[in-house]
Amino acid sequence: MTDDPDPLWVEELTAADPARPLLSTGGAAAVVLSAGGDVALTRETRGGDLEWGGVYAQGIRLTGPWRLEGLVDGTRFGLPGTLERQTVRRSRITSRHRWGPVTVLEELFALPSAPGAVRRLVVDTERPVRLSLLSSWSPFLAPVLVEGVKPYDYELGDEGGTVVARSHGHAVAVDVLPAPVSWEVDGRPWDLSSMRGEIGTVRSRLEADLVPGTPVTFGFAVWGGLSSTLERHRGLGRRVLAGDPEGQGAEADRTWRSWIDRTPALSLPDDPDLERAYGLARGALRALYTEPEPGLRGLVAGYPWYSALWCRDVAWMLPAVLWLGDHAWARETIATVLGFQANAHIPLLGAEPGELPMQLSPGPVFLFGTSDTTLYYPALVARLLAHSGRSDLVGAWWPHLEGVLAWARARTDPTTGLLRHGGEAEEIQEASAAIGRVHYGFDAVDTTIWDSTDRRAHAIDVQVLHVSALRALVALGAVAGGRREVPSSEEVERAAAAVRSRYLWPEEGYLADSIARDGRQVRRLRPNALRAVSEGLLEAETARRSVARALRPDLLTERGMRTLSNLDPGYDPRAYHDGQVWPIATVWAAEAAYAVGDADAGYNGLRRAASSLLEEGGMANECYDGDRGTPFDSCFLLGFSVAPFLTVLFERLWGLGVDALSRRLSVRPAFPQRWRSAALSNLAVGDGHVDLTWTPERLTVAWSGPGPLTVDAGGPSRGLVERGSATFDLPP
Repeated sequence: MTDDPDPLWVEELTAADPARPLLSTGGAAAVVLSAGGDVALTRETRGGDLEWGGVYAQGIRLTGPWRLEGLVDGTRFGLPGTLERQTVRRSRITSRHRWGPVTVLEELFALPSAPGAVRRLVVDTERPVRLSLLSSWSPFLAPVLVEGVKPYDYELGDEGGTVVARSHGHAVAVDVLPAPVSWEVDGRPWDLSSMRGEIGTVRSRLEADLVPGTPVTFGFAVWGGLSSTLERHRGLGRRVLAGDPEGQGAEADRTWRSWIDRTPALSLPDDPDLERAYGLARGALRALYTEPEPGLRGLVAGYPWYSALWCRDVAWMLPAVLWLGDHAWARETIATVLGFQANAHIPLLGAEPGELPMQLSPGPVFLFGTSDTTLYYPALVARLLAHSGRSDLVGAWWPHLEGVLAWARARTDPTTGLLRHGGEAEEIQEASAAIGRVHYGFDAVDTTIWDSTDRRAHAIDVQVLHVSALRALVALGAVAGGRREVPSSEEVERAAAAVRSRYLWPEEGYLADSIARDGRQVRRLRPNALRAVSEGLLEAETARRSVARALRPDLLTERGMRTLSNLDPGYDPRAYHDGQVWPIATVWAAEAAYAVGDADAGYNGLRRAASSLLEEGGMANECYDGDRGTPFDSCFLLGFSVAPFLTVLFERLWGLGVDALSRRLSVRPAFPQRWRSAALSNLAVGDGHVDLTWTPERLTVAWSGPGPLTVDAGGPSRGLVERGSATFDLPP
């Protein structure tokens, strides 16, 4: 097994790059910055450049850019232009700068379990000098769900030695040690008295006489979120800075390392790049973990502008979380989402009874109105059961699952068996028209995963999700026991048959993208149709033809899968869902290829996803220009650009299937023929763990859990005794 000497390490940089995004995250906060040292990041967004750097906490962007400058005997220095080395780890970011005779060591990290971030500078000098350190930051205080919108009216003051800015129920607190010698607001001296109005930049000035061999430390803590957070964590910044900020950085390391140590370790000697990409993807997914307040746990969708819980995105991330063995986080995330299930019709929020939310953020801020989010969760509960063996959760959550079934039945067309969608966006717009207009980044025409393009009323991927949800509800009902309301076999088969028969597009050897309300096929080539292949809904030959058609160059590029064929008259390489390349679609194609037995195409898809992770320093962009392959209109890290890569690596490349309830494990690898060895250790199955060692001839399985584990390796199954191991001869 390959032992990475520092699993937290991502990369080391020797030159500033203002376009290179960096990220530090903790349990309730994040810092968004670019390579170089300053907390600033200009990012193309919706066709224009916006500044996204700052500290984020509890779904609130606390600050805009936060820059540090120094005056050394009157000569001004900045951080990016003086960078000598920057080390990026998952837990914290450190950099070394040279300001003439002065050496500056900067450390920046989000607190591991509190809504804030720490920035420390340790400065030393080669000769006696006078140093002035200038810290400039701008208050922002807007929910990240509302892109580019910020208040213009702030209250600013000194609250017991902490500078606090407040606006509309949100607050940011700033602590500095040692105490600054002066403050300015928008270039004018400020005596820390309370003030109110529009505020652009707050600047503090610190002074120190430096002598060789006597380093001086400056510390900054920025924290906040909801105004109530300041009351709950009062004194947080001062405690961190006056206590042991260096120890807090070490605690951030320990928190990250402890989580990584609990996840599976992977060794792929025949493809070290894929092995490295696994480690980067694992860390990227962990960077999205969030617990902004008690009772609200999950993963944010991405950074910089989706740093809240988007429950559709969460649904794509949780299978990977389960494969990484974090059953508790997956369980509590599902519980969070189910806890916001609608129990009434709420037009303003786009909610129907039984529907699960689209967005969650402290405050609370939540919104419903999608056609697919709710459909993911029965299968997620089934996955949690398979990985953890926690059958008690099925009974506890059954009222929620029945609500999902009732919601789906209310939307199902009685004549076709297809699930209807598309009216939610209009309902929200009509309900909110009388009270104002809020723009959430783009106009959602439809309510599917491809929500900025019109795919009403029966998009193929929504119908596949419908079948998956019905199947999962049947299986879960059997585990729950008693008299449970579950879909009938006829109900499930009717939904599956509708996908098999109504979407066939013989002339193209593919599936139509949607069925209009008049029953007409909407014949557009999108990767979404491949979800029917992966779910096993198509006849074998139809499935193979569909995969082969999707892999032609009008859809598949060197970067990955376009969201729409470039042969379509509506193709636009920069259109969000009508031409851009999306990593999630790339992995859909890889999974579908594995499903039809084309392991080479599946592996090539995983390699495409891996190359982006390696190229982008452990990030994975939301989407790319469909012709040029460069990021466009894109988060620099999106959860469902990362998590499906991990899931397909476990389920298709390794061919793993688990059933912790009956202690069963299947291992059917689809490795390239040239591979000679692979290993996977610390794979969680219920209360135990499995280590796998593979060669083309045999598979060795070591089991550390209670009771016997039954293993299917493609030949006769064999039970393993507790804390035992066995070797299986593999079929040629």
